[in-house]
Amino acid sequence: MHPVGFGVIGARSYVATRAVIPAIQTSGSASLVAVASRGGPVPAGLEPVDAGSYEAVLAHPDVEAVYIPLPNGLHREWTERAAAAGKHVLCEKPLSRTASDAEAMFQAAGSAGVLLAEAWMTPFQPRWRRALAMAGSGELGAIRHLRAEFTFTIAPNRAGNYRWDPAQGGGALMDVGVYCLGPAIELWGPEPIAVSASETSGPTGVDTTTAAWCGWGDGRTASVLASFELPERQLLEITGTAGRLIIDDRAHTGGAGATAIELAGRNGPLETLRLPDDDPYERMVTAFAAAVRGAAVWPRPANDVLGLLRLLDRIRSNAA
Repeated sequence: MHPVGFGVIGARSYVATRAVIPAIQTSGSASLVAVASRGGPVPAGLEPVDAGSYEAVLAHPDVEAVYIPLPNGLHREWTERAAAAGKHVLCEKPLSRTASDAEAMFQAAGSAGVLLAEAWMTPFQPRWRRALAMAGSGELGAIRHLRAEFTFTIAPNRAGNYRWDPAQGGGALMDVGVYCLGPAIELWGPEPIAVSASETSGPTGVDTTTAAWCGWGDGRTASVLASFELPERQLLEITGTAGRLIIDDRAHTGGAGATAIELAGRNGPLETLRLPDDDPYERMVTAFAAAVRGAAVWPRPANDVLGLLRLLDRIRSNAA
């Protein structure tokens, strides 16, 4: 398969420089063709592919797909501009600030005949996939509760961080809620019959912490915690009538050495299952390139993305 030529707009973003650009460079299915940054010079080593502007990246004849790691509030504009330029789009999670914006983005991509995919890499982790497969197979019995947490700190005085900006779709729930809700939606779908939530707000009005509870009926419940002000932790715990699994080491982002699933039977001792250590970002880029080439179907269709965004909207509207 001929490598897909990638462009990146927002090349100085943390996730771009630390994860996605390296994944593009190491994937045999993709090549880095052009980048641009508005917040300063492109990172060292990318000068040969600096196109000079976002517009130039979109106009580059060898760019077939564009990766967009911009603030949430810019996702719709630049996705629609990329689609109009005939480029496939891999856009950072959350795909947009609202489900209605995401619907418009998918419509624009569909009209242009290009692929739009949300760059949420967690489902490409072997450990995450194995945990959800175990929960869905009955190995843990009937699942009664899922608990997911993603908490870390951002200093409120970092005014330049878009996560504090309500106009850019800031707030803890929008930033990391996808990670927390994704496992429950994978198991039970995006439409719980009951939702309740509580949030605290920072000086700019965005939520610094959101805690939510969702119920799907038949004893199936989930609790999620997203925060910019609590000590750093990533947790996924799934409890069933026959056992429990716990991922308490970079449960949502993975990374080198983050391979363990802790398992506990109803009466048995804690055991550790270890999964392969690999790069979910490279897996994501490879899957996206295969979908662009028509060699495979992108595994998270529009309805999955929209369902999760609608649940985020619902949690926000129920937050007290």
